[in-house]
Amino acid sequence: MKKPKIRELREALTSIFSRPYTTKFPYREHVPFERFRGKPKFNPEKCVACGACSIVCPAGAIKLEDITDVNKPVRRLTHYSGICIFCGQCEANCIADKLGIKLTKEFDLAYFKQGEDSHFVEHELVVCNCCGKIIGAKKHLIWTIRKIGHLSFAQGILLNVNQELLEIKSEIPETKVEKPLKRTDIFKIICPQCRRESFLIDEAAKS
Repeated sequence: MKKPKIRELREALTSIFSRPYTTKFPYREHVPFERFRGKPKFNPEKCVACGACSIVCPAGAIKLEDITDVNKPVRRLTHYSGICIFCGQCEANCIADKLGIKLTKEFDLAYFKQGEDSHFVEHELVVCNCCGKIIGAKKHLIWTIRKIGHLSFAQGILLNVNQELLEIKSEIPETKVEKPLKRTDIFKIICPQCRRESFLIDEAAKS
């Protein structure tokens, strides 16, 4: 049997009188370090439902769903912790000043049932009143208005949202748009394709 070296004895004595490197979790609460990457969480107040987080997620842990078969169409973003690799790409690419979704320090992510590992956020969708195509999330349109300022008054859809924000009542009633489209329909909430058709029909009628 080989005798222990002086270096090994020194290391043994050091480990006896030193504090352990591991924490006493779960007996004591563990406080992660400052830049710890824990469970990402949506902030319903700051999230604009642009869907950037779902696009950049390499693990596909964020699912985007546009639910239009209801009275009030919504966009739902769902995060699945069981798939997430906690890379932080969702927060890094969040257009809402990186506040729409943020990495937390939550690390104790054990679940008993399937589906408990998910949480979601929902926002109102704006759809075309003519063809029913999705235009975008209302909060995303409002975010765009605040970014480009007065230039938003030059765009039809943003003009409608601006009127609502400024509480200006439109003289044209917001009803279901029927085809063939008319010139006045450009002042209603319709998608770019339907807006273009209304212009073409109007120009054809003139000629």
